[in-house]
Amino acid sequence: MAEIPPNGSIALAELMTNYTHTAVSPDHLVMVAEGASGRCIMRCSLPACSGIIGIFWTPERADNASFLAAADGLLAAGVPVPRVFSRLELTNGCGACLVEDLGEQSLFSLRTAPRATRLAACTAALRTMQSFHALQANWPLQPPFDATLYTWEQAYFAEHLLGRHLQHPLATSFAQLPAARALATWLGKLPRCPVHRDFQSQNIILRDGVAYCIDFQGMRLGLPEYDLASLLYDPYMELPSADRTALLAQLAAMPGPAPQQDVLLACALQRLMQALGAYANIGYNQHKEWYLQLIPTALRTLRELCSAIPNQSPAHPLASCLASVI
Repeated sequence: MAEIPPNGSIALAELMTNYTHTAVSPDHLVMVAEGASGRCIMRCSLPACSGIIGIFWTPERADNASFLAAADGLLAAGVPVPRVFSRLELTNGCGACLVEDLGEQSLFSLRTAPRATRLAACTAALRTMQSFHALQANWPLQPPFDATLYTWEQAYFAEHLLGRHLQHPLATSFAQLPAARALATWLGKLPRCPVHRDFQSQNIILRDGVAYCIDFQGMRLGLPEYDLASLLYDPYMELPSADRTALLAQLAAMPGPAPQQDVLLACALQRLMQALGAYANIGYNQHKEWYLQLIPTALRTLRELCSAIPNQSPAHPLASCLASVI
């Protein structure tokens, strides 16, 4: 576990001291999660700080500074997210805040639970996902999904997974293939709504039957099927195909527009490429080997997806190309 940045521990200790009226020092803080994007999440060992999580961020990624505005907007709209108790803006683009501690029962923690428990939790996540997509977001979001961003995901996958991990010669030209460019262009023209952007099992916390979202600072306009694909094809969770089918049936019974199958498959392709690029990038360049251990599962899921995409799908040409290189 990496050390807490000194300015982060000092800022969070100050916030906790002021909020709880208890003397908190940096020595009382324990890191419970270290993101790969300049964010640290910490708890305090003092009883007075129970129920509180501290978050410290740097400007390493542009979306880190969007957390508070997104939290305020989502809370006001009634979307299940943790409450913000206190906040502090620091210099050089850094910041800190205290939020509600929702506990440790993430959707990821239920991946080996009995099927009925797992499906009930995923169904709760689908309800929360729909509340995201129904938003009229009136606060600044991250740049929207468009053809350029889809192409960036493809290039990210090519550089880090095809190039660094598989050392495949197609790495340098993959994102410029006609099939890749056509898919990015098609997806980029479809109608958009607010999306979480990283709607996977580690970012969904279950409490009292409600699925709460965390790490929503990257939300932007995009396709609802992208969030759905992030959940159904999550390599962390590795849902069986029968579970995906059952969850799609649950979603079809809920109010709101039904997902388009061809868009869902294309978004799943994009999402898995993005995830694989991230696993290789973080695993090799940030020396976090746990991410490298996710690559075989994600590749297995991607191969399964490629074989399931029908010939008439707009995603089929790229899926066919991927099947030949992974």
